[in-house]
Amino acid sequence: MLTDRARSRAELAEKLAGKGFATEVGERVLDRLAEVGLVNDAAFAEQWVHSRHTYAGKGKKAIALELRRKGVDPADAEPALAGVTAESEIDRAAELVRRKLNSLPPDLDRDKATRRLVGMLARRGYSQSTAYAVVKEELSTVEFAPTPSAPASRPASTPRPTSAPPPGEDPSENHEPEASGTVTRRTARSGGLARDIPMQRGSGDDAEDEHRSATELVRRKLRTLSPNLEQDKAIRRLVGMLARRGYSRSTAYTVVQAELSARESER
Repeated sequence: MLTDRARSRAELAEKLAGKGFATEVGERVLDRLAEVGLVNDAAFAEQWVHSRHTYAGKGKKAIALELRRKGVDPADAEPALAGVTAESEIDRAAELVRRKLNSLPPDLDRDKATRRLVGMLARRGYSQSTAYAVVKEELSTVEFAPTPSAPASRPASTPRPTSAPPPGEDPSENHEPEASGTVTRRTARSGGLARDIPMQRGSGDDAEDEHRSATELVRRKLRTLSPNLEQDKAIRRLVGMLARRGYSRSTAYTVVQAELSARESER
């Protein structure tokens, strides 16, 4: 049990009970292991926080919740969690966003990109304020530029075929809509070559306002929900509420998951 990875005392007690050992026997074994330094929840918490923040990119709230689920006492967990500062969270979140940007669909617009990135950080335990600040900063490096327009005229030798207008229709009204202005984003991250990716125009501020208003609605509704309500039912109710108010499904799911995660970590 101690050879594959470090474990908390509560985890080891659960393992011993699962193997059929009486509680009293398990406690004596764990006390002996603690005496020789093989069981130490404070040291376990330090290792866990470092590993989950540095390698898994988890935020402070998510790591605190993990330690609680592993039965680590707050007196042992809090000193370890103190090592995750606001600055280190911002730096780690920025790294995650930069990596995720490279895998987003090239035709994704700015608002959807913002929602996906904020949702990704929220699921990893970063606060809404940190997630928005980091995503907004990283997307500010995205350059939008109009793509070159098509030639104004065609060679006379290759006329564009047209169909005759229906009877009674004014031929002058039979025209093509103007090509909508597409934009490209140019990224030059991680020392790689910059690449131009087609991207639609969008407003990051609009997405941020939408998230804020949705978050307020969810927080208000959470106060009236039964604390014993199953999480799946709570998600369906909250997402449905936002959908009925005109919010997109992606925004609704992102906000609801983030708020339920935050409520769980505060318990």
